[in-house]
Amino acid sequence: MFKRDYIYERGMINMLDRVKEMLMNNSLCVLCTVSKDLPYCSLMTYVLSDDLKTVYMVTYRNSRKFRNLLENSKVSLLVDNRHKLVYPTDETVASVTFEGVLKHLDPLETEIVRIQLVKRHDELKNILNTPDCVIFGIELKSFLLLNGPVDSVQGEF
Repeated sequence: MFKRDYIYERGMINMLDRVKEMLMNNSLCVLCTVSKDLPYCSLMTYVLSDDLKTVYMVTYRNSRKFRNLLENSKVSLLVDNRHKLVYPTDETVASVTFEGVLKHLDPLETEIVRIQLVKRHDELKNILNTPDCVIFGIELKSFLLLNGPVDSVQGEF
């Protein structure tokens, strides 16, 4: 799944497992898009491809985030572990920032992802049943894992 050059150099193989775990055990992310040099962040639910290289989401076709994606297909995604922490805690807050690019889906892939989205996110039924919805993918290209404020590792897919 991941290129391991950075991991071996830094002796952080367990960090790679942390990235995988955070992707698989979360269903929320922050999607950051850009239009005319202005950033825009959206809290999004997602499902993950089997190979962990694509994150799938749904939005309305006329939404600002989708218009931004069409204008600039490069994005950033943030996934973190805050939802699992009970404060006060001794556990470390960890986050993964991904760089990715918009992936348009063919009709068969769209229907497969639609089923997965409904199965995992019942709250999306209304949007998924509207003709104005669009299901899209973000192909993950690289990541930066922060485990606390100073412990970090980078990698590529």
